[in-house]
Amino acid sequence: MGKNQARLGHLIFTLGLILLITGFFLAACQVSNQEKADLIIIGKIFTGVESQPFVEALAISGDKILATATNREIKKYVGEKTRIIELKEGLAVPGLIDAHTHFSSGGRSLIELSFRGVDSVEKIQQMIAAKIKELPPGTPVFGREYDHTLFPGQTWPTKEDLDKVSPNNPVVIRRVDGHSIWVNSLALKLSGIDRTTRDPFGGEIVRDPKTGEPTGILKESATALIKVRPTIQSTPEEDILRALDHARRLGLTGVHADVGLKELDIYKKLKEEGKLTLRVYAWLPIEQIDEYIKRGIKTGDGDEYLRIGFLKAFIDGTLGSGTALMFEPFTDEPSKSGLAQYPEETFYNLIEKAYAHGYQVGVHAIGDKGVNWVLNAVERAIQKHGQKNLRYRIEHAQIIKPEDFPRFKALGVIASMQPTHCTTDMRFCEKRVGLERSKYAYAWRTLLNNGAILAFGSDWPVEPLDPRRGLYSAVTRKNIEFDFPENGWFPEQKLSLAEAIKYFTWGSAYASFEENIKGTLEPGKLADLTIFSQDLFSVEPRKILTTPVAFTIVGGKIVYENKG
Repeated sequence: MGKNQARLGHLIFTLGLILLITGFFLAACQVSNQEKADLIIIGKIFTGVESQPFVEALAISGDKILATATNREIKKYVGEKTRIIELKEGLAVPGLIDAHTHFSSGGRSLIELSFRGVDSVEKIQQMIAAKIKELPPGTPVFGREYDHTLFPGQTWPTKEDLDKVSPNNPVVIRRVDGHSIWVNSLALKLSGIDRTTRDPFGGEIVRDPKTGEPTGILKESATALIKVRPTIQSTPEEDILRALDHARRLGLTGVHADVGLKELDIYKKLKEEGKLTLRVYAWLPIEQIDEYIKRGIKTGDGDEYLRIGFLKAFIDGTLGSGTALMFEPFTDEPSKSGLAQYPEETFYNLIEKAYAHGYQVGVHAIGDKGVNWVLNAVERAIQKHGQKNLRYRIEHAQIIKPEDFPRFKALGVIASMQPTHCTTDMRFCEKRVGLERSKYAYAWRTLLNNGAILAFGSDWPVEPLDPRRGLYSAVTRKNIEFDFPENGWFPEQKLSLAEAIKYFTWGSAYASFEENIKGTLEPGKLADLTIFSQDLFSVEPRKILTTPVAFTIVGGKIVYENKG
């Protein structure tokens, strides 16, 4: 009996050992199969993770990051079909996300007559005269991106300037900030605008102080009085496709974009066709809030490629057009202090309604009074409905009263800012609002010191889409075109390159409630990367502007590869 028990015990032990070894073998095979990467990046990789900001290698499987590792450790993820990209002198960062674009409008701007950077009325006249020669008689001439602060004396142009070269073609030119237009006499006549026309609420028909006649400059809501329409044939879908091609070449893996309900259908169609080469957080105009409530459209609806974002509202204009809402008058125009787009209480009630229904809201606010009103509106909504994780945003937040800085953190409001606005507007900011108020303009460091969260973007086509310009502006605070001042404008507000990248990645992801799936390079997160051909941390700052994008990767797919 003892021998039989011994034999049985030995048999059980042997079978158990075989099962154990088999189990380990099968598990090892399963792990091995799971761990083979589709794509491996080797080189300098900035993860955006504070505990481990740089790694040597990264593995991607499907649309997710499989692992970050050392060069030695990454070898176990190499399979027969794995593609390996060695960066050599390059740099990989989390996929750059532009938190503020007018995307389809930007796509359209690529085919329109642009006056960006033109520094005199005479040069604009020459360009218009040349354009008219290409057009049938009487065809309207449309242009964009002129900037009168580049003209000698920074003086506003007039309709007579355009009449000299275009008496028989209506001309409509949108200012670079998009908040005012410059038109000729024929455009005014065709629109029925004369000295008797009243200013609409929130807008201004600029008039000759002696005669009362319109000068040809219309600001804010007054721009809608112009009835002349563009003749360029381009559909919204064509504009979006043009913008997508432009964005992928610049390394962008996501945008927060100005989208209406009709355009939303176009984005859905492009996604289904596999043509959406970046991720879109689509914001909608707040004016249609009742329609969204009726149809059950909510912030956050959608998927990782196309998601409903915030409701967009405006409370003021811009610094360049002299329409930002300020507590005190403009230094260079003491009779004016900006234009509110809503009566104060009406605005507070609108924000409270959106808050009550669970919508995220992003409000365009540039002047210190405009920013203050937004903070007041959020505070009132919280007091009435309690604290909600809605991550309200102030888009631009350019000039802030000192006492309002701590309120961003206290109210959970994100400062969605565009670094290039600083380095463009610095040319005239002090003239417009004086030295003291300029100390609190584009104050990234002060906001961070007060616990605020930033999200960075471009405001394309107000500024170029290129995120390299934003990175350079954030770390230098120097004007890009004229390379001044030497140490930066109010240099105490400058950011490090790591911080600038953070707010073009994690910050933008946080602003769309997606920081858990993107914005840093960590295992399990979406495999969105921007790869530069040189290490931005090693080059002198000016070279950031010209360092080529080598690869743009979205969801593990290479959507752009620079083969030049």
